Amino acid sequence: MNDQSKNNAADKYRIFEDWLRVNGAEFSLLELRSYDDDNTKTIMCSSEVEADKDGSEEKKDTKESTPNIETYHDRSHAISDDSEMRGVHAKIDIPIDTICVAIPKKCLITVEMGQATEIGQLILKSDLDLDAPKHIFLMMYLLWDRMINGGDSFFKPYYDILPKTLSNIPIFWNDEELEYLKGSYLLTQIKDRIEAITEDYYSICEVAPQLKSIATLDEFKWARMCVCSRNFGLQINGHRTSALVPHADMLNHRRPRETKWNYDDELQAFTITTLQPIVAGSQVYDSYGQKCNHRFLLNYGFAIEDNSEPDGFCPNEVPIALSMREDDPLYDLRYEFWMRRSDPTLSTIFLSMVAGSGNVNRPNTNIGDLLLLLLCSLHVAVRAHSSVLLQLNCLFNCVVTT
Repeated sequence: MNDQSKNNAADKYRIFEDWLRVNGAEFSLLELRSYDDDNTKTIMCSSEVEADKDGSEEKKDTKESTPNIETYHDRSHAISDDSEMRGVHAKIDIPIDTICVAIPKKCLITVEMGQATEIGQLILKSDLDLDAPKHIFLMMYLLWDRMINGGDSFFKPYYDILPKTLSNIPIFWNDEELEYLKGSYLLTQIKDRIEAITEDYYSICEVAPQLKSIATLDEFKWARMCVCSRNFGLQINGHRTSALVPHADMLNHRRPRETKWNYDDELQAFTITTLQPIVAGSQVYDSYGQKCNHRFLLNYGFAIEDNSEPDGFCPNEVPIALSMREDDPLYDLRYEFWMRRSDPTLSTIFLSMVAGSGNVNRPNTNIGDLLLLLLCSLHVAVRAHSSVLLQLNCLFNCVVTT
């Protein structure tokens, strides 16, 4: 990167930070840094999320423990215009229980702001079945405001520092890069994500044709993943929403938590507070939660080599496709069980039938025994018309220890 590029990047970040300060933000204990590939020994990670009820991802403020993640070995404080690896560092020693970031409400982009746009109103009236509605409304504001208001947008300094590409996120990978995932179920999830985003785009275009003049499909995908990797699930003045929070969305992931965040109704600001002392020069981290690596990679563009907790628990999941023989006399019962549409007595009845017992009332049934019997008795057929997906999250360990 040449000196001119560094200067341009530094200018953008200086303007961004000045914009926040003028509007009441406080982050004087921190500084932003970017990391070139040759200055780091580990890949930068990005932020904590959980799936919300509508299938979207958002950052959650929850109690967390940690996998082993090495700290960054950056030696350059320069802001890079082309680097997508960025982080936040402490300028001085920061004591425990210190508010190190406070971003006022006026600097947040919320779901309600997207709903208030012309396209947002058309989406609400149409009652479209979208993949992640909260994300869509945040995207609508982002795309609409950037196009309609352009250089006059209040949020322009924030838009200017968002990554121009998201090459670390798999939905943007080329065939050669995707080849590294050969044999992984993540390839199916990537395909499904691309199809869901594409379907959302064209569905919205049908009810709001003006979207085509605001964003191409590629720009829509970029906005979707920007929102997916950056939005926070918040409660503002008693109202549950999601928001993009400038500056706060630049903290990277590490466990256990070193900070906590919430929306402070008294301060009318989004705050980040330290949970332990942070040494000057150290990177300041958020925790993105106890997640399977496929969610980290799919939504944030990183994976953790040793994704395990101090107690040895590993949150990684192994999707396994199981199918049943259609001539199985217990086909319907098994199918109902795995699809989780059973009534409260089904598991007991099923256990009795599988075990050959005439007694269907077994209140002391051990769930580990039930799962083991179900797995052992489930006939696996290579060619079957009905298939169910079982997410095995350390299932066998549960059976052994129950």
